[in-house]
Amino acid sequence: MVPPPTIAQQLAAKQREISVAEFFERNRQILGFDNPQRSLLTTVKEAADNSLDGCEEAGILPEVTVQVSKEGEDRLRVSVEDNGPGILRREIPNVFARLLYGSRFHSNRQARGQQGIGISAAVLYANLTTARPAKIISKVEEEEAAHVLELFLDTQKNQPRIASEDVMLWDRPHGTRIELVLRARYVRGRQSPYDYLRGTAIVNPHARIVLVEPDGTRVTFERATSDLPPPAKETLPHPYGLELGELGYFLKGTKKPTLREFLGKDLQGVSARAVGEVLDRCGLKPGQSPSSVQGEAQERLLKSLHEVSLVAPSSDCLSPIGAMLIKRGLRNVLGDVRPEFYAPPVSRPPKVRGGFPFMVEVGIVYGGALPADQPIQILRFANRVPLLFQQGACAITNAISNLDWRRYGLDQKGGSGIPSGPALILVHVASTKIPFTSEAKEAIAEDPEIDREVTLALQVAARHLRTHLSRRSRRDQAGAKFEIILKILPKLAEKTSHLTGNPVPDLTPVVTRIMDVVHLDATPVTDPAGIRVPVQIVNYTPRARVLELFAEIPPEAMAVAKFDPAPDGTDPGLGRAWWTLPKLTPSGRTQLELRFPPKTDVDASDLDWYVAGVDEAHLLGADPLPGDWDVRLPRTIVEAAEAAAAESAAAGEEEVDYDAAESSASAGEEE
Repeated sequence: MVPPPTIAQQLAAKQREISVAEFFERNRQILGFDNPQRSLLTTVKEAADNSLDGCEEAGILPEVTVQVSKEGEDRLRVSVEDNGPGILRREIPNVFARLLYGSRFHSNRQARGQQGIGISAAVLYANLTTARPAKIISKVEEEEAAHVLELFLDTQKNQPRIASEDVMLWDRPHGTRIELVLRARYVRGRQSPYDYLRGTAIVNPHARIVLVEPDGTRVTFERATSDLPPPAKETLPHPYGLELGELGYFLKGTKKPTLREFLGKDLQGVSARAVGEVLDRCGLKPGQSPSSVQGEAQERLLKSLHEVSLVAPSSDCLSPIGAMLIKRGLRNVLGDVRPEFYAPPVSRPPKVRGGFPFMVEVGIVYGGALPADQPIQILRFANRVPLLFQQGACAITNAISNLDWRRYGLDQKGGSGIPSGPALILVHVASTKIPFTSEAKEAIAEDPEIDREVTLALQVAARHLRTHLSRRSRRDQAGAKFEIILKILPKLAEKTSHLTGNPVPDLTPVVTRIMDVVHLDATPVTDPAGIRVPVQIVNYTPRARVLELFAEIPPEAMAVAKFDPAPDGTDPGLGRAWWTLPKLTPSGRTQLELRFPPKTDVDASDLDWYVAGVDEAHLLGADPLPGDWDVRLPRTIVEAAEAAAAESAAAGEEEVDYDAAESSASAGEEE
């Protein structure tokens, strides 16, 4: 008789291998599919990120269309289409229906997707919740027809299963489209597809993104630039980022015949001098085979590589947004908010953590229609991807909360926590290896190097904000003072002249000595001939000024406007006109006039005036030229402004920098 199985044998009989697909099927919340609303966002996010990566790698300006439509009471159909290079037929099943399959995991360069999980996880979630296959349409430029595949993901084998296959004529020369039916819920607002694509448009200003919502609303984020970001170049692994097992893998897989060649050619940053020093330290021979280095010798080699001074990792593998494009992206998406101030964006120099280069970029926007009685808006990004969830667990949020924003002009209880005020802070971290808190890639884990760089970048941008608020305060005070003077002085002059029998004197020199401002007055006047807007600029400062005047007018009103004198330049599409004014001596004045036909729908609030060539603290009745306009000013304006700034500095008018004691005072400071 066969003896009954022991308990150990019974337990052993139950053991079996679990595929990665089965694991994520039962733990889908790890990937961001834990509720219907978040699952929809994760699906859109993964598909849109793949589209942007594919377009950029092929050198194509991205055009991405996301459409969400109702498919039932609790089901939505999601389609994401792009103009990318397309995917070869043999690769389509594995790309979309096999977890941990991709081209970027072993690539040492910045990319949105790294793990080969995202889009396959979305297909898995759709298969689980609706039992409907994912429909993929893809066409490469070399082929006349597009391939159409319907796919399931076999969770037990982590392999794609093709439900149907066909070909079709597609009007695109190349591109890819994925359609999924899944259990989901669409709610517009924070942490929605709209919010995600809005953030994506800010940090990817070269992309044109279209969203069609379930109710038919069509939202288009037009591209703000036609220049693709600099491509991130793949670089070799750096020894500072290697673990012992990784080093063993490289030693075994290298094709270099000697250890000297392996260290100098398969690793980054190891110069000929460093190769000799490393080998001397660890006691290995330059000519021995790399695969022969094992066990204790391998540990000695890694220790020596970490102890020897090596060249820092190259930053060519990074693709930052850049200060100019951060401004363009913010202005392009926040146009309706009309912020009063865009702080000059800060791009920190690349730094290294664990052998992997990274860099931090920060932008701050203030005023306009941003809510003043609520916490500031924080836009977090990692490798050009918005991070919408787990804000409180993110290193970016912690760095913002730990900074004392009261010294920079924002309200903050106790000097810690998220400040309040009409402001928006953008922080972007770019790296070949972002330390996310989970596979869902929704928050950056705490890291001393990243925290330091984010803090330094925030301090630089915040100082610009403080300067702006200080100047605005001085300008508001000067405006109130100016109004009082213009009311009182003329009355005093009239009474004094009446008593003495002398004519009323010109008060302009007196106002100049008191005020030290450039004043612009533009008040529309309606008469039978139409609407006139006389504009008078008076230089109430003790120095001569060369100024550039800009008018921003609704394009439909500008199309019928007449100017006297004619502007030096116009941009009808943006509704802008500009003049280089004649040199204004102290107490000097000049004027111009705008005319609109009768019944033109224009009033004073429709006309915005900006002046370049004078500090905003010395400007009344107009605003300083917005820094994000990227206007190339005439050389005379620049030279005059620089001379005025030099005079102000010599007179001690510069504001004291109270951050001098802090660890950094500029974006370009090296450690």
